[in-house]
Amino acid sequence: MKYTNLISAQELQFFQKNGYLVKREFVDLSVVEAIQNKVLEHLKNRVKPFELEQEVHYPGSPKTKEEQGGDTIRRLLLAYSRDVVFAQWQMSHKATRVLKALFDSETLYLVQSHHNCIMTKQPRYSSETHWHKDTRYWDFENQQLINTWLPLGDETLENGCLQVIPGSHLWDAPKDRLDERLFLRKDLASNQEWLEKSIDVELNRGDLLFFHAAIFHAAGRNKTQQSKNALVSTYHSEKNQEIVSPFPDLKPVKVLD
Repeated sequence: MKYTNLISAQELQFFQKNGYLVKREFVDLSVVEAIQNKVLEHLKNRVKPFELEQEVHYPGSPKTKEEQGGDTIRRLLLAYSRDVVFAQWQMSHKATRVLKALFDSETLYLVQSHHNCIMTKQPRYSSETHWHKDTRYWDFENQQLINTWLPLGDETLENGCLQVIPGSHLWDAPKDRLDERLFLRKDLASNQEWLEKSIDVELNRGDLLFFHAAIFHAAGRNKTQQSKNALVSTYHSEKNQEIVSPFPDLKPVKVLD
């Protein structure tokens, strides 16, 4: 494969088996700082479009806009068209070459709907995200989509780092194990063996996480006094095309060499 100079055979095998891969000290800190500065500017000025915590109805999120914390931003949406600093990262060759190796494809597309955002967890009013697969958000020919998660600061269990169940991207979860919102039911005894396999994916600035869109993952609340931000993007290859888009005007963007 042409695009393997930034990923080893062992790392490729690890991703195929476990559904995630962390590349440590992979991103230049000047790039991370530039993105974080722009994120903080957009949060401060409440640059639209964004999604509020109260709109997701997750545990811990405010229930209405009127109550305390009801205007807390959860996601800054449409990162690719929001600012050139985000688009440059999403199209950067260092990340996309690894993705091309993971997909075993030289043709790559950035999905503009849903995971094309800056995910934030603010102090006090951040919510808990239950176990789910991101493939629930789209209608593609198959489940072969991969997310990149660029932390803009250190991510720990205390501030709500991502948690994953290794290998679960290969599982076909029966519908009776999920609730009506397609979250893995934590109350079922049959799911406990799966949940016991979960791990915390703690990250440092400069790390980059790749994870399969079909892996079960979750995240806790931010219990610190500092905002936790990450730029999250989703990609697919030419081997997987969208059937019906939730946002027809947001076409996938081809990644150029």
